[in-house]
Amino acid sequence: MDWQTKRRLSAVLRPLQFGLQIALVVVSIPSALAQFEPAGHQLDMGLDLSFIKAEGHPSWLEGSAGKLRYDSDNDGLLISRGFIDYDYRVADTLTASVNAELYLEDFSSTLDLTEAYLEWRPVPRSENRYQLKFGVFYPRVSLENSGPGWSSPYTLSSSAINTWVGEELRAYGAEFSYSRKPESLGGMHKFSLHASMFYNNDTAGGLIAWKGWSVHDRQSRLGDEVPLPPIPMIQPGGWFDEQDPFITPILEIDDTYGYYVDAEWSVSNRFLVRVTHYDNRTDPFGYKDGQFAWETGFDQLALKATLPGDVGLIAQWMDGYTLWGQMTNGIHAVDVGFESHFVLLTRSFERHRISARYDDFEITERDSIPLDENKEDGHAWTVSYRYELNPNAAVAAEWLQIFSNRPAWAYFNLTERKTEQQLQLTLQLRFGRR
Repeated sequence: MDWQTKRRLSAVLRPLQFGLQIALVVVSIPSALAQFEPAGHQLDMGLDLSFIKAEGHPSWLEGSAGKLRYDSDNDGLLISRGFIDYDYRVADTLTASVNAELYLEDFSSTLDLTEAYLEWRPVPRSENRYQLKFGVFYPRVSLENSGPGWSSPYTLSSSAINTWVGEELRAYGAEFSYSRKPESLGGMHKFSLHASMFYNNDTAGGLIAWKGWSVHDRQSRLGDEVPLPPIPMIQPGGWFDEQDPFITPILEIDDTYGYYVDAEWSVSNRFLVRVTHYDNRTDPFGYKDGQFAWETGFDQLALKATLPGDVGLIAQWMDGYTLWGQMTNGIHAVDVGFESHFVLLTRSFERHRISARYDDFEITERDSIPLDENKEDGHAWTVSYRYELNPNAAVAAEWLQIFSNRPAWAYFNLTERKTEQQLQLTLQLRFGRR
């Protein structure tokens, strides 16, 4: 039996073996939750059992540079993810939240945290509302990932924008929120401001520069070391060989805080617009424990609306930059701009939901370091269908096609222009107690 056959057999048997162990836990969940004291607690758990057929370049998570999470060597029947969301009401105005994700991968732990924070909402004494959040949490970017476990209720994969948010962005600090519903406008309009100061996100930008945009459902956890493509410049003897072959997304290097601010306007539950500015304020000359510091910032405009016929619309646009390293002729060693936008349409019919999304993305390069070409452009189409069997189970099917033109793929003897595709059939198991 050759090594490729052994690898594919292991890829099938390992999730099945783990799935049997999970099944023993799953069948005991309803009776366990029946004994769960509901007052002050909220628990959501999920497990996705999937059949995946992927076609394209070998995946970046498997030591290569393809855009998809899976490739033809590790697709098939598997457990694609699991999650646990737990909220505990410490007091009437204070809630503690812990969120964790489960993946079966060779390069990371099985279960690890994605968020852990305290949220304080004082009793309102006027039309003004205030809120404070402390801990580690997602910046206020996505309008798409609004379900438990930072899941999307519309598709199995996230847009290119929110895939990158899940890969590299986390705020480790505090967020202050202010909102108001003026009675003079009938109480239907809500205006909100949010501001955050955070640390431990100094490596954000390394993946978007050296890997490029992707479309998938994986979120980086707090202890993850996320693989980088084997680009020439970080190999032994390369100009950047001090960089580990992975990115540590949650890391403080220069002891300088970053920040983001955003403003929102919403009308009932039918319209919301958000404007965001993010700047991690990182020293681009920083280095620590095999990780370079990346100065990264972006602006974003996001819209969510209900159209005639109860068709849901979500649209986001992001434009930013990331840079690192010593300067030559006024330009850093790595200096790129990134831009992406997507439009998602969705419609539910009783237990059915169908969604379609179009993504467009681009990376522009301002540096000229040899063997480190990072520019790319491309687009993706996603069509997803979900049917709710009962409150604890649903089946979903998703077709994803992503076209990319990335000259750096030539470093790995891969075609520079490639259309990659993925078909995913998933049984979603959901359990919770509120």
